[in-house]
Amino acid sequence: MGAPCYFEWDYHTIVQVGSGCRTFAPQRFIEMGAKRVAILTDPGIVKAGLLDMVKGIFEVQGQPRIVGIYDKIEQDASMRVINDCAEWCRIHAVDGILSLGGGSVLDTAKGVKFLLGMGETDIRTLMPGNAGPFIRPIGKPLGIPNVAIPTTAGTGAEVSQIAVIYNEEEKMKAILEHAYIAADYALLDPDLTLGLPPRMTAATGLDALCHAIEGLVSPTGNCMIDGLALHAIRLVLKYLPIAVKDGKNVEARTKLLVASNMAIMPFAMSGLIVPVHNIAHALGGQLRIPHGEAVAVCLPAVLKNFPYHFIGKAEDMAQAFGIRTDGMDDYSMVEAVRQKLLSLMDECNFKPYLDRSLDEASRKEMVKAVKGDISSLIYPIPSDTVAACMDDIFAKE
Repeated sequence: MGAPCYFEWDYHTIVQVGSGCRTFAPQRFIEMGAKRVAILTDPGIVKAGLLDMVKGIFEVQGQPRIVGIYDKIEQDASMRVINDCAEWCRIHAVDGILSLGGGSVLDTAKGVKFLLGMGETDIRTLMPGNAGPFIRPIGKPLGIPNVAIPTTAGTGAEVSQIAVIYNEEEKMKAILEHAYIAADYALLDPDLTLGLPPRMTAATGLDALCHAIEGLVSPTGNCMIDGLALHAIRLVLKYLPIAVKDGKNVEARTKLLVASNMAIMPFAMSGLIVPVHNIAHALGGQLRIPHGEAVAVCLPAVLKNFPYHFIGKAEDMAQAFGIRTDGMDDYSMVEAVRQKLLSLMDECNFKPYLDRSLDEASRKEMVKAVKGDISSLIYPIPSDTVAACMDDIFAKE
């Protein structure tokens, strides 16, 4: 699978990494001219005390002013919440957004930033057919300073130009792509991830691993994608089991934040040729399964039932997994990667399937949802492959 001779690399976010780097947030807003900052987060972050770890920094420094906390963000970044939050920001005359949380919070903040910058009140009007392709030059600077502080190491949403947004009316995941929705600054502070439970640590880490793999094997790849994706795979394989077993290990937490940040860029530049996420979006939209968990169970199923998709980069992928590839053909390498993945999941005490069955009516609805996902319009998965994946994703009755 040859790489294109020409490519662009579009990375707007300044990334700062290290324990305590969250303390830089007030100064970054001052540098960008923001005077009235809102913190966007979710109830779990508030309950865990992470909000206080950030809000207190602004209170000590005295500026810029925190004009309010919006903590109503749900499991998915939903259109309803984005519209509500944008209206709340207008009422409070917000001129800067600090997003504190996992992928749903970070994607919600990107949706709010997009809506405010576009001067609209309903994000649905800007995403007909559950798609919002505002790439350059269509996408213009939005004029809303944004600092992102991720509290999970999985989505990399702090730096990507893509936001996955749940259309609750249609039970579908919509894709917003805009050249300027990513945060201006991403502060990767491992201190805010030390309390993440083992299961969530595993699920988000496996999501990052999948981002790296899907970016690596996409036919739109290039040598910069290869570099980030391959090393992100190595980092997740090494440090995810450590973080699951010892959540207070700062080095492991830091390396996973970096791996997540590295992995999302290959994924974002994959051209939406992402069959694992295609199926995972359908699972999440129909069953409201957390995104990381959906991706985690879909990855081994797609490796098994759609190996053709991975063979162009099978050797590179296998070697990143630490597999000796001498004498192996491409399909054997893909299977060896799947076996290594299953071993990783077992080490992290994470089942490679969902503990629920799927009746025939639900199966048909799920296949329909997979076919309706925006990425399926670009790179459709054969129907028999989708059905075979469902057999592996769901427990037998």
